[in-house]
Amino acid sequence: MKKKDELKKEICNIWQINLLAKECFCYAFYLNKPNTKEELDYLNYARDFHFIRLILWKMTVIELSKLFKNSHNSDRYNIFHFMSKLKREGYFGDMGISTEKISLWEAQIEENSSTIIEVLNLRDKLYSHTDVNSEKYKVSNITFEKTEKLILIVESIIHEIYTIIFHSHPIMNTVYFNKQNFNMLKILADEKERHMQELFGDYLKGID
Repeated sequence: MKKKDELKKEICNIWQINLLAKECFCYAFYLNKPNTKEELDYLNYARDFHFIRLILWKMTVIELSKLFKNSHNSDRYNIFHFMSKLKREGYFGDMGISTEKISLWEAQIEENSSTIIEVLNLRDKLYSHTDVNSEKYKVSNITFEKTEKLILIVESIIHEIYTIIFHSHPIMNTVYFNKQNFNMLKILADEKERHMQELFGDYLKGID
């Protein structure tokens, strides 16, 4: 296999991991912060969706951990190991990615190091394994906004490599999640409201 093909195979695997993290993230985010107050009210009383959004969030954390766990021995496609192979002395060092570009990526990752630590702690101590002190990790400062930055960093690396080496422009859209078409909550919230009106409509009018 040519080295360029090897690079494409590795970056595709990183892309697939990041895309799964992004899909889960988008669904989890929407199930925590939907479009309307009516949808949010419905979510607050829907135990099924509480469970679903927790699982989606766990999957987000687990997939991102594969990319940001800085170890040569665990996750093959972690971003640190990958970037080291792109450096001049690395296996892909002759593929044309500049030292300045790699330094920029490393700086962006360093700026978000506290979020990465939070993600790895959640994965290692709470979600993938049950640590004896797991209770303390249930209170986390991590936010959706901070987590999204990690996804965007990986996307920028993928985009640059495809642009510089493969002379193409990858589309980073999610395959399944589409906020405009994901109307399940709206349908359920509207149906609940319709049902409440059927049961208590006259009573509620009397109160008004």
